[in-house]
Amino acid sequence: MSIRTALALIFAVAAAVVLLATGALYMTSARLALLQRRAELSYEELTRHITLANHAGRYMREAAEISLGGGDTEELRHLTELVARDLSAVEALKRAWVDDPRLREEPGEAREEDERLRRMRASLAKIAGDVGEVSRMASSGERLAAHRRFVERPEAEYERGFVPHIDAAILDARRDVARNAEAAGRASARIRIASVALMTAALLLLVVLLGGLLRSMARGFSALAECSRRIAGGDFDYRVPDLGEHEFGRIGAALRHMAESLREAQESRLRVERLAAIGQLAASVGHELRNPLGAVRNAAYYLKKRLAGTELGADPRVAQFLVLMEKELLSCTRIIGDLLDFARERRLCRSACPLAPLVDDAISVVEAPAHVRLANQVPAALPVPSLDKDQFRQVLVNLIQNAAEAIPAGREGRVVVSARVCADALVLSVADDGAGIEKEHLARVFEPLFSTKLKGTGLGLAITAGIVRMHGGTIGVESEPGAGTTFTIRLPLAAAPEVHCAQPA
Repeated sequence: MSIRTALALIFAVAAAVVLLATGALYMTSARLALLQRRAELSYEELTRHITLANHAGRYMREAAEISLGGGDTEELRHLTELVARDLSAVEALKRAWVDDPRLREEPGEAREEDERLRRMRASLAKIAGDVGEVSRMASSGERLAAHRRFVERPEAEYERGFVPHIDAAILDARRDVARNAEAAGRASARIRIASVALMTAALLLLVVLLGGLLRSMARGFSALAECSRRIAGGDFDYRVPDLGEHEFGRIGAALRHMAESLREAQESRLRVERLAAIGQLAASVGHELRNPLGAVRNAAYYLKKRLAGTELGADPRVAQFLVLMEKELLSCTRIIGDLLDFARERRLCRSACPLAPLVDDAISVVEAPAHVRLANQVPAALPVPSLDKDQFRQVLVNLIQNAAEAIPAGREGRVVVSARVCADALVLSVADDGAGIEKEHLARVFEPLFSTKLKGTGLGLAITAGIVRMHGGTIGVESEPGAGTTFTIRLPLAAAPEVHCAQPA
């Protein structure tokens, strides 16, 4: 995950937490607002019930005074209107509870309150009727009878029919006020707790995510700084730890690739310097040994001529030693020639050169053992490449000679030279069924002075690879121990311009 993606994820999580907290607070706040509304209605209902009880009490006192011959009929009428208005206000509040689905009470409580209101209205209606009769009796002078009727009917109805219901309503209203206030307090506490919990969770989550990101960044900076320091010190084998898929991981991969490129460049530079040193040494040694070896060859030739026909020359051991001297001197001359060929850079003298006849020419030069058969399977109809005939024949001679010498003496062997055209390239193969090359030696067969043969100089394949590269081609090798070896040369088919040049001295 990239740093940009991680930051986007952190901000997304933070936004989600904020939205969740907002939603939770909104829902809790809505619940709190509902509870507050219910508390307000409960308090108003309590106030209305108390007001109704007070007005009803004043109404009854005024009616009692009228029954005794005093009081004010207009005041009684006014109190009657107040009681009716209070009762209507209580009923309107009850309808407000019922009409709003959010405020509805339990069905049992609603039915009980409705029944109570109905009985209070019926009791007040009955009291009003009886008080009217008492007022008429009092106004006609029947004060004693009026007071007795007041005590027997309106007052008894007030005590038995109205007061218990109004007292129960006030108690219920007080209970509702206390209950809603308590519920509102609990909701407020929950809001506070939820707010603190959500904010704490959001902060913890952000701290964890940001802490992880910062730790990853610190680890990445530290690893990259250490890698830069190691590479600057020349430690190209230092491996940057895997830093993940984010930007630091990609920078670490780029540093690993840079270190590998620098190591390869350094190895290439050292290889070039080593080859240059070997070339200078080979040129120096070759030039220094050529003249002494020439003098020794001349001396051996002179001795052979002088001893011919003499008694000493007839000695088999002397003749054997003379042949051995000539053979070893020839071998030394060939080694010096290889050293000089490796040391000097000869310009290519290209010309159109059919490949099949060139292979025949190379096979004719190779000194193959008697148990090895050489086969030229190069088609004559192949495109004619542009080659330096002499140098490329040396390539073929080296490869065919090595292939012939790789076949053990105890069995018959075969060396096959073949060629084909493959994707704008001419592919030439030299294959044998000899002993093969060990896998650990395959990567070094083209290095100078490396050889698996007892008397090899290790320069033949190095010279061969250099000539192939000068022709713009590539050379590779495949081998299986005990199954044989195949050298493959790929030459471009695009014809190079012919170059007429003289051989350097």
